Amino acid sequence: MTDWIAAGSLVDIPENKPALVMAGETELLLFRSGESLFAVSNRCTHQGAQLHRGVARSSGSLVTITCPAHGSTFALGDGRVLRGPASTPITAWETRVVDGVVEVRSRD
Repeated sequence: MTDWIAAGSLVDIPENKPALVMAGETELLLFRSGESLFAVSNRCTHQGAQLHRGVARSSGSLVTITCPAHGSTFALGDGRVLRGPASTPITAWETRVVDGVVEVRSRD
């Protein structure tokens, strides 16, 4: 299991709006909804569009991001593709907050 990486201050992550952050050299999308915090890779697996520019939606326990380029939709909880044209999931990261700092780590 890899070490935790700081990805920014929790107060800088807006409620219910995708945010672009850097975790080391990795570009991530963070999304906060109440007590839930999600981190996924920020690039669509279809053609590489920046997902933080897309529309995030929360429907019960399912939180999604829709790619602004071609409409692929991904589940933020696990990165799976819900609607194409993308066919490959995005990478989902574990999250935690320590002393107000959002930390992420790979799920591998």
